[in-house]
Amino acid sequence: MANNRPKTDYERSDVPPRLLAALAAGLILSIGAVLGGVAVAFPFALSPPGRGPTQPLPPKPRLETAPAVDLANYRAIESRRLANIDQAMNSVASQGWSGGK
Repeated sequence: MANNRPKTDYERSDVPPRLLAALAAGLILSIGAVLGGVAVAFPFALSPPGRGPTQPLPPKPRLETAPAVDLANYRAIESRRLANIDQAMNSVASQGWSGGK
């Protein structure tokens, strides 16, 4: 019986393996060069800035012992501040910017 199958082979006009290896090496070197350039141009880009508190924290436990009283005090301070703003606005409205002169 004769073997009628053609001989199996690869297409010889494909990309040579050395070219693929050279392209992969070039890509890796390019990425390394870009990352190195960014690290040199922007030295603080590699480490995030500190985002901690600007004032030292009080000792532990840091709990509100009377949150209702704290809220009432805060609201009283803010209402006094707003009253002062209202008085200033009324004064400016009645006297004008020149102070009534």
